[in-house]
Amino acid sequence: MIAVVTGSTGFIGSHLVDTLVARGATVRALVRPESRVPTRDPRVSYVTADLLDDRSVRESPVWDDATHVFHVAGVTKRRTLAQFRHGNVVPTANIVAAIAARGARVRRMVLVSSQAAAGPADSADRPVREDDPSRPIEAYGSSKLEAEQAAARYAATVPITIVRPSAVYGPRDVDFLNVFKQATNRVAVYAAPRDQVMSIVHVRDLVNALLLVADAPASHDRTYFVGSSAPVSWRELYVAIANISGTRSVEVQLPATVLRMAGRAGSAASFITGRQLLINAQKVALAAPSWWLCDSSRIRSEIGWTPDVELHDGLRETYAWYLSAGWLRAKPRAQPATVQREDGV
Repeated sequence: MIAVVTGSTGFIGSHLVDTLVARGATVRALVRPESRVPTRDPRVSYVTADLLDDRSVRESPVWDDATHVFHVAGVTKRRTLAQFRHGNVVPTANIVAAIAARGARVRRMVLVSSQAAAGPADSADRPVREDDPSRPIEAYGSSKLEAEQAAARYAATVPITIVRPSAVYGPRDVDFLNVFKQATNRVAVYAAPRDQVMSIVHVRDLVNALLLVADAPASHDRTYFVGSSAPVSWRELYVAIANISGTRSVEVQLPATVLRMAGRAGSAASFITGRQLLINAQKVALAAPSWWLCDSSRIRSEIGWTPDVELHDGLRETYAWYLSAGWLRAKPRAQPATVQREDGV
């Protein structure tokens, strides 16, 4: 396998590159000119191209003899739909057009999308499925859906598989770090309803899914959700992390009105400062639905994918990595770890 990977320096992409290299693949990482590669792996070829420039992407030597393309790069934190389109739709369109023009040997392009492209489920008993109408509820999800549509325009000439992961966690993840920080505080604040349930997947299980669909004939021109078998609530996550860390916490649920006000204030502050804050209107919109659930039965039945990482084991591994990387500091253990409930602010 000669694999081209975008987003190789990010959370999911770095794990994908590690696994590809371990399996003996030739890996070409397509990186932006300004991209910072912390440690260049001598087993990986780094090729520079501006993903926002169609000519730069099309003329890149990265496509020579490539057999697989994993498009993982994307943006998750922007202020407007136009900015999300710029970071998610434009690069996807440029890459798939380049493959159509230059990638004669490409056997599969795997586009990493998101459950946000489909939107939340209507109930706890009916997770979202691939054949359901897509109903994204905020700008990020809309841009990911548009990226899927941009890729699908080339389906007649480029063999494409779309993967929609649920919430992804694991070592190196910056977004879930905030969850661990809150869950290990003495006062654990919920910025989403604590009983909101979601599908979740460990990054290793997601990478396994990406590699399986890349070589499966049945996955051509198909879309797959990748998520856990059993849904988990925010409170269950907080309690599990508190037990792993030995933290005794009092939990506080922020009222919906406070969240909406904080979201508007965060968006306004982001607009003024140009920096993305932890809470903004987009994040509040994502937090509002009760059921971020997806049905992964299609990838299980058609491709044979099954998750291997049990949630508690994955959380323990992630917590240990955060400690070793210095992203979290160990707290004095309080046994037994408990979470006491408080409502309001």
